[in-house]
Amino acid sequence: MPLFVIMSIRLACTGRRLKVPHLASLLFLLFLFSAVQAQIDPQVTVLNGTYAGLHLPEFNQDVFLGMPYAQSTGGQNRFRIPQALTGSWNGTRDAKQYGPACPDENVEVDGVYGMGEDCLSINIVRPDGVETGEEVSGLPVVVWIHGGSYQAGTSALDYYNLTYLVQRSVEVGKPIIAASINYRKGGWGMMYSREIQGSGNANLALRDMRKGLAWVQENIEAFGGDTSRVTIWGESAGSFAVGQLLLTYGGRTDGLFHRSIQESGSATTAWYNGSDWYQPIYDKIVDQVNCTDVPDTLACLRTVDYEVLYPFMASSKVKGPGFYPTVDGDIIPNYPSILLSTGKFAHIPHLYGTNSDEGTDNAPSGGIINTDSDLRTYLQQATGFDFPPSVIDHIMTLYPDDPTVGIPLNTGTERFADKGWQYKRIAAILGDVFYHAPRLFDVRNYVKYGDETYVYRFNTRGFVNGTNETYTDLSGEIAPAYKGVAHFSEVAFVFGNPKYVGPWSDYESLSKQMGEQWVNFVYEGNPNGLYLPEWPIYGSRGEQGVNLVLQTEAQGGSYVEEDTYRLEGREYLIEWARRRHV
Repeated sequence: MPLFVIMSIRLACTGRRLKVPHLASLLFLLFLFSAVQAQIDPQVTVLNGTYAGLHLPEFNQDVFLGMPYAQSTGGQNRFRIPQALTGSWNGTRDAKQYGPACPDENVEVDGVYGMGEDCLSINIVRPDGVETGEEVSGLPVVVWIHGGSYQAGTSALDYYNLTYLVQRSVEVGKPIIAASINYRKGGWGMMYSREIQGSGNANLALRDMRKGLAWVQENIEAFGGDTSRVTIWGESAGSFAVGQLLLTYGGRTDGLFHRSIQESGSATTAWYNGSDWYQPIYDKIVDQVNCTDVPDTLACLRTVDYEVLYPFMASSKVKGPGFYPTVDGDIIPNYPSILLSTGKFAHIPHLYGTNSDEGTDNAPSGGIINTDSDLRTYLQQATGFDFPPSVIDHIMTLYPDDPTVGIPLNTGTERFADKGWQYKRIAAILGDVFYHAPRLFDVRNYVKYGDETYVYRFNTRGFVNGTNETYTDLSGEIAPAYKGVAHFSEVAFVFGNPKYVGPWSDYESLSKQMGEQWVNFVYEGNPNGLYLPEWPIYGSRGEQGVNLVLQTEAQGGSYVEEDTYRLEGREYLIEWARRRHV
């Protein structure tokens, strides 16, 4: 009797059991697996060809990852505006893994899927069963722009997983499609110099984002999306970018987007340095890669191998901030404060907010702000505004050394003295300088020019989640008291990934609430819905405006407040927004 080893498998496509002899079946099983996998893999045909994505049965979703939306930015495309894709292909290409991150120094974290100049890619997450075609009314689309101080980050980071938000959209009966993009950061995306000035190649990070949005307009219908309902959404530097996209070309959207969500960041927060700061950096890089003795140094830089150029891009930076967009007279035609105050921005619905204790992310916690003299020196040298002495005097009057009115909020007389005797004072000032004051300024102008605007203040301390140097594990702890409701705290609640929301039922409930509110806004431009806390339009209840305070039921639940906290200080700081530079 011949020896047979009988194997039993369940066919994924039919649920039947199949028994086959082992020796005769190996190749057959491989063939069968490939055939079944081909049936499972979702496919979409875009302008350039067909992609095969992944089906996620646990979410009942299709995902398409790492699809290029522009050519490689290396070689002759380096320091140039993003170039359109020109090639096409027959057959099917895989879109099953995130694309490489654009270059930065944080290789260990951002480079999990590679890092390099061929990095302009987009990811799409959609519910399963979405209908496509000219006769179909598509789903609204939200495009996530990651943060990272404009110097680091990638759409592939675990806490930017869009599947939970798309899942929430289906649960509440308002399904959406979610996308995320990579863009050039640091000097690769925002280099500036006399050689770049006037060439049309400044502010490449913003030009990348617009190119990604153009790809969405050209291709999203193939995924079942609606090109007339696209929301741009970001946090921190991603929120700076959303604010800046609203201002590009003086408010020209070109139909690329129709709603905006800004979390903790304004176009007026960012630095706007000119060639006086950038030129020495550019010149140093040119010298280091032996391009000094040629007539066109910018053209020379495009011939340098990536591996040779990479180590000099960050190390050549002089003391000061990283690379940020600049007022180039083109895509950013003027300072954001001027564009906003004159109405030269995209007039669309906005959802916009800040966290209660934003300033703890910027405040030095090494015990260096202990006296009035320490504070005065810091305000003069480290904020980028060149505050005159009389202005610093007035700021110190508006923000007294009184821990009961400092940041974090509601921590009474506690000073967190090991972080500095006046730590709470500087945290209050910096949170208002960089986030709360610019947000107030932006929103007032949105409302002034008739834009429907919904404003929040997020007020729940985050879960210890490994996204900050202070948060090192998943121990089930709330963020440290001295951090309070810190910068980035709200992100986990919106994305809804249980790993980062936390193991508590009231946190889960707040996350579900916020996910639904964000989905509602993406779906129809209004975050309100049945059984949700009422969220009034900012200017609908009196001249000052109102915020929705977002917090857990254990804290008393979400409620509406007048936007009057530290009002005198914020209004004074607004006046200095344009002066920020090195």
